[in-house]
Amino acid sequence: MNKIPYILTILGLCLIGCKHEKPEIETNESSISISIDDRVELFRVAYFLALEDSIDINLRPCKTDFYKTNFEPYKKYRNHPLVKKIGNGDVWKSDLPTLALCLDKNLKTKDNLNIKVLTIEFGWYGQHLDSLSKLLIDFKKTIKFKNNYNIDFKPFKDSIKSNQITKKLNRFYRTDKETNLEIFFDPLNRITNKAITFTNNPENERLVLLTYLCDQPNDSIKPLRLKWNEDYRRIVIHENSHIYTDHLYKKYYDQKLDSLVNQEKFKDEYHDIDEIIVRGLTAKILELNYGKKVGDDEIDHQPKNSRIIYEYLDKYLNDEKMEFEQAYKEIIEQLKKKYQ
Repeated sequence: MNKIPYILTILGLCLIGCKHEKPEIETNESSISISIDDRVELFRVAYFLALEDSIDINLRPCKTDFYKTNFEPYKKYRNHPLVKKIGNGDVWKSDLPTLALCLDKNLKTKDNLNIKVLTIEFGWYGQHLDSLSKLLIDFKKTIKFKNNYNIDFKPFKDSIKSNQITKKLNRFYRTDKETNLEIFFDPLNRITNKAITFTNNPENERLVLLTYLCDQPNDSIKPLRLKWNEDYRRIVIHENSHIYTDHLYKKYYDQKLDSLVNQEKFKDEYHDIDEIIVRGLTAKILELNYGKKVGDDEIDHQPKNSRIIYEYLDKYLNDEKMEFEQAYKEIIEQLKKKYQ
C-alpha cells in the first residue's frame, strides 16, 4: 500500500464530544499526569499493521523492547477486517487511534456522544462508532491483546516536577489557576503530539497525546526510556498554555478578526489564530525560563505572525500591573492591524 497518513502536530481543534476514561493521576505540584490507555494502544496496533510499511521510515514506530513485545507478535494478523478497513479507507490521520477514547473499558460505545463533531474529525469511524466497536472487540479477541506495558514513568514525572511548569506558567500569566494536563503516552506513535479536544474535559484540564521519539538510529531493538527533553518541555508548556488562554480566545476572537484572517489574500498563510498566539506565548515563556537563545530558536520555527505576539509580550512583562487578559486583548488588536 502506498498510503500516507495525514500527519498532525500539536494543533488543537476546538471540538466537543465524548468523555474519556480518566487515567490514574499521581498528584504533584505541577498537576501533570502521564499514563498509557490500552484502548488507544489496541487501535494503534491495528493502525500500524495497516500502514507501517507504506510510510516514511522516519515516521514508523521506534524499534524498542515495547515495539518487539507489543507490536511485532501481531504482524501475522494483517488480514483482520479492522486492519483492512484502515488500509483501504480514506482516513489515515495519525491521531485516529485516540477515537478509542469514545469507547468504554469494554470497548462499547459511550452515551451522549456528539456524532456530528466526531464525523467531521474522523469520517466513517466517527459516524459508525458501533461498527468500530465491534471491529475492535473482535480484533482484541483475535490477537489476544495484552497490556502489560511495564514502562517506568518516574524519571519523566520527576523531571516535570523539578521543572515546576505550573508555577512558571502561573507566574507568567499572573494567576493562581490550578490546571491539570493529562498526558496519554503512545509508545508506538512516532508521528504526532496532539491535543485531544473532542472529549468533554473538566474546566482547566487538557488531554494530550504524546509520541515517543527515538533518540538513536532506529535500526535495532533498544530499551524504551521516556526522557524529559527540549521537545517534551515545549509540548508541555504549549499545551498547558492553552488552558490559560482558551476562554480568552473564545471571548475575543470576533467576527471582525475572522473576516480579516479569511481574506483571499491570506489564503496561503497559516491562520489558526489560537495556535499563532499560543506559539508566540510558548516561545516567550521558554525565553524567560531557559534563555534568549532558546526563545529565539523557538520563534524562528513558528508561523511568522507568532512573532507579533512574541515581541509584544515584552510590553506585558515590563508592566507588572498589567493583567494577562489586557495583554491578550491588545494582542488581538495587533493581529487585526496585521490582517488589514
